[in-house]
Amino acid sequence: MTSLLEVDDLRVTFPTRTGVIEAVRGVSFALGAPPQAVVSAKKLAFDGIDLLTAPATERRALRGKRIAMILQDAKYSLDPVMTIGRQIVETLRTHEKNVNKAEATERAIAMLEAVQIRDPKRVFDLHPHEVSGGMGQRAMIAMMLIAGPELMIADEPTSALDVTVQLEVLSILDKLVSERGMGLIFISHDLRLVSSFCDRVIVMYAGKVMEQLKASELVSAQHPYTQGLLDCMPKIGADRHPLPVLSRKPEWAA
Repeated sequence: MTSLLEVDDLRVTFPTRTGVIEAVRGVSFALGAPPQAVVSAKKLAFDGIDLLTAPATERRALRGKRIAMILQDAKYSLDPVMTIGRQIVETLRTHEKNVNKAEATERAIAMLEAVQIRDPKRVFDLHPHEVSGGMGQRAMIAMMLIAGPELMIADEPTSALDVTVQLEVLSILDKLVSERGMGLIFISHDLRLVSSFCDRVIVMYAGKVMEQLKASELVSAQHPYTQGLLDCMPKIGADRHPLPVLSRKPEWAA
């Protein structure tokens, strides 16, 4: 492991009226830097841009502007000390340098309205802890959409929400995808949502693709892992007590 910090025989003393105080006496330690992920692929391209060889500045310009990501839980993703409106405005002005503060504010309020937030002007001035989980998730979606991305990656965007709010948030995403022609990668463990919301499903286990199929054909999945996931779901009118336990096979991870 690479050392991020190395300390060898550190000593700190303070002279006082009664003599020298040794606060730190010969301390030695090292702090390791976590290894960074190594990404390799035969091809990793976005709109003709090779993401494996593109410089960091070019990749940074893509993130948030052309490629955006909705994270799992708004309360952990939004800055708690900044108002919701300020965060959305900052995102917009980072990617569109010619937008002044007044125009950015107007567009941010309009985007909050687009994600079905009632009284968007009031929510604009609130902090994340002052809104509900569903409203916070909508606000994060607004922040990710404000720069007009062509690709949205949504990682469990509804897992922290109740069923009713889940459907509302998915309805918003579905509408925005159809109206803007935006691509969407929806990452979820909820097969009920996946089968009803997505066009195509890629089932993964231990970092490997087990099966690819149309969402409409999910109930007819052939791979035993996918069948096991489906079998673990409760079924109305069926005696499912206890629910089956998925049996994982070592060869699936090989």
